[in-house]
Amino acid sequence: MSISENAEHVVLGIVREYLSKKPYFSMGDIVEFVNNRVRKNPDINKNKIELIIKSLIKKRVIIAGTKLMKNDIIENPTRNEILNYIRKNPGKNINEIMSHQKLGSNLALWHLSCLEKFQFIRSKKMGNRRIFFKFDSNPKFDEIHYYMRNKVVQTILKFMKNENRALKITDIADGLKKNHNTIKKYLETLTNLNLVEIEKEKSRKLYKINQERFLKAVKLVRSG
Repeated sequence: MSISENAEHVVLGIVREYLSKKPYFSMGDIVEFVNNRVRKNPDINKNKIELIIKSLIKKRVIIAGTKLMKNDIIENPTRNEILNYIRKNPGKNINEIMSHQKLGSNLALWHLSCLEKFQFIRSKKMGNRRIFFKFDSNPKFDEIHYYMRNKVVQTILKFMKNENRALKITDIADGLKKNHNTIKKYLETLTNLNLVEIEKEKSRKLYKINQERFLKAVKLVRSG
C-alpha cells in the first residue's frame, strides 16, 4: 500500500468512527476530528485530510449530510434485495418494487433514495412514472427495458408476431379487444424504438415487427 493509499485508509477509518457517533457532519468538524487523531502521523496534515475527505465525497464513499457510508448501504438486507431486484429487472417502477418487497411507499422511497445517492442505481422519469435502473447500465437502452417489460406492449408484440403480417391499428385493437387510441399510442412508441416498422398501402399505415431489432431487444432484456 502506497503512502497516499495508507493515508486514505487511515482517514476513512477515523471518518467511520466519527459517523458512528454523529448522525451528520460538516467539513470543518470532521477535518478537525481527524486531525486531532493523526497529529503524530508525519504523512497526514490538515490540508491532506481535507483533500482526502473531499475525494471520498466525490467518489460517494461518504455523502455530506448523512451518516451512511457506501459500504453501509448494501449491508442492509432490504436495500440489498432491492438492489438485486433492480439489477435483474431493470425498468421497474416504485409500485412494482413495493409490491415485490412488500414495503410501504415511505420505506421503499427511503431505501431507493439511499441506493441512488450512493450511485448503486439511477432513475428516470418515463411518462408519469419514475423508473429505476442499475447505475452503470447504458441509458440508451432504458426505453427498451421499460417497454419490453410492459404487459400491453408484450401483448401487442405477441399478437403481431403470431399474425406474421403487416397490420392496421384496427386489426390489432379488434384482435386484442383493446381501445384504438391505446394501441395507437404504443405502436407510435414501438415505431420510435424501431421495434415496429410502418408500411404504406395507399393512404393506410400498416405495422409489422422489425424482426432484427425485436430479437436484439429480447436478448437484451433477457440478459438484464
